[in-house]
Amino acid sequence: MPIPPGVVHGGVLMAFADHGLSFLAWEAAERAPCTTIQLNTHFLAAIRPGEFIELHAEVTRRTRALVFVRGVIVARHADKVREVGAFDGIWRVLRPR
Repeated sequence: MPIPPGVVHGGVLMAFADHGLSFLAWEAAERAPCTTIQLNTHFLAAIRPGEFIELHAEVTRRTRALVFVRGVIVARHADKVREVGAFDGIWRVLRPR
């Protein structure tokens, strides 16, 4: 089924979330390379034309080998802010053996 006009494809939001959360995992891993091993996605609302999106995220747990992160994408237009997606995932820290 084609995407309705004026709506951002969910895959674009997933890529945005994965990239942004990966930066947070990378910082939490002291800038060691990381790779996404799980990304859970919850679409809450569509993004409308003219809205600016932001990712707000936090590290919820960190071990030597894994970083757990969650976040939410919000859409802003004028004075209105809406949550449009919630994400959580696990990143594997890649360290030399």
